[in-house]
Amino acid sequence: MAKNKRYRITFLSIIRSIKTSIINFWRNIWLSTAATLIMVVTLIILTVTALIVSISSYAIKNVQQRVDVSIYFNTQTSEDQINQVRSQLESQSQVASVQYISAQDGLNAFKNHHANDQVIIKSLGELSSNPIPATLQVKAKELNQYDSIVQFVSQDQFKSYISKINYDDNRDIIQRLSKILSTLKETGIILAIIFSFIAILVIFNTIRLTIYNRREEVEIMRLVGATDWYIRWPFIIESMMYAVIAVIITSLLLFPALHYIIPAINEYVGADANTAFKFINYWLLFGGELFIALFLGVLSSFVAIRRYLKL
Repeated sequence: MAKNKRYRITFLSIIRSIKTSIINFWRNIWLSTAATLIMVVTLIILTVTALIVSISSYAIKNVQQRVDVSIYFNTQTSEDQINQVRSQLESQSQVASVQYISAQDGLNAFKNHHANDQVIIKSLGELSSNPIPATLQVKAKELNQYDSIVQFVSQDQFKSYISKINYDDNRDIIQRLSKILSTLKETGIILAIIFSFIAILVIFNTIRLTIYNRREEVEIMRLVGATDWYIRWPFIIESMMYAVIAVIITSLLLFPALHYIIPAINEYVGADANTAFKFINYWLLFGGELFIALFLGVLSSFVAIRRYLKL
C-alpha cells in the first residue's frame, strides 16, 4: 500500500511540475516567445542546411555518374592487351567500374548519334579504316580519386597501348564539384554551431530570469521540505515546452514547402524514377528535430539551474 502511495506522489509531483511550467511559460510570455522563436530559427537553419548538403550531394553524385575517364587505345593494341589493362584497373580500390567499348561498337554508336547528319555519314563511308579507337570508360568511387586513376594508367607499362586520356577535359568539372560539396558541408557545420549556441544562450537566459523571478517561491518550497528535483523539474519542463512548440512550428512551416520543392528538384536535375531524390521521411525528420530541440533546451536549463538555482 505504501509502495502505491509513493507512485501516486511521484505522479502528482510530475503533474504539478507540468502545471507550474505552464504557468511560468505564460507568466513570462515575451521571454517564452523569444526563446521559442530562436529555437524555431535554429531548427530551420539546421534542417535547411542538412537538406541543402543532402540535395547537393545527391545532385553531385547524379553528375558524377556522367563523369568518367576515357582511355583511348592505339589501333595496333590487341584486345588481349586492352583486357590486361582493364583487369589491372578493376583491381584498384578507387575504381567503381570499367566499361570496354570496342572500336566497332564505338563506330556504331557514333553513326547512330549522327544518323541525321548525312555529311558525317558520307565521310565515314569514304574512309578505308575505322577512325574510332577502342576505349575504356573508367568511373571512380569518389570524385577526388580520378587523379590517382589517371596516374596509374599513365605509367610507362601502359604508354605503348594508350593514345589519349581525356581526363583533362573533365578535370575542372570534377575539382569544382568536389570544392562545392566541401564548402557546403563546412558552411553547414559552422551555421549549425553558431545557431545552436545562440539557442542555448537565449534559453539559458530565459531560465535564469525565471529562476530569479521565482526565487521567493523556491525559498518557500525549500523551507517546507520540497526535494531538489521537485524544485528543478518545472524549469526543465519549461525548456522542453520551448523545444516541442518550436518543433511543431518548424514542421508546419517546412513540411508543406518540402512537399512542393522535392518534385521540383527532381525535375530540375532530370532524375528518373530510379535516381529521384526522395529520401525524406517526414516522421524521421520530425523526430530528428525534436531530439535536437530537446537536447538544446534541456542542456540550457541544466546549465542555468546548476549555476543560479542554489539548493
